[in-house]
Amino acid sequence: MFLGQFRPRFTQPEEKEEPETTQKPPEAQKSSSPEEFLGTQKAQEFISRWSKKTRDGSPLYTKRGITALLRALFGSFDTDKDVLESADEILNMLGGMDGLQGFLAGWKAKSEGLIKGLKSIVGGSGE
Repeated sequence: MFLGQFRPRFTQPEEKEEPETTQKPPEAQKSSSPEEFLGTQKAQEFISRWSKKTRDGSPLYTKRGITALLRALFGSFDTDKDVLESADEILNMLGGMDGLQGFLAGWKAKSEGLIKGLKSIVGGSGE
């Protein structure tokens, strides 16, 4: 009987489990439809930013083209953020802003110069 009186003091109270929140952080959310996604502020800012980029005074992409790309990519990704990141990467590559185009152009010029040099040494037509 004496030990039974101290028992509640030494036992820890049961921890109550809190239900998990189902709301995802804003960057992990996905819109329910492509139209809803295209209406979000982040998508509108993305479209505006990319439609203003120019090369030699002419725009690289139209708003219609950027919107079509986002709509096409929407079903392939789990979050709106992933759609925007993928579209950004694609538009960078298509616009030659990733530096690969300049790198490859340099190699092409070097290889053409080597071929012309070899042809002149071997005696072929050097164009």
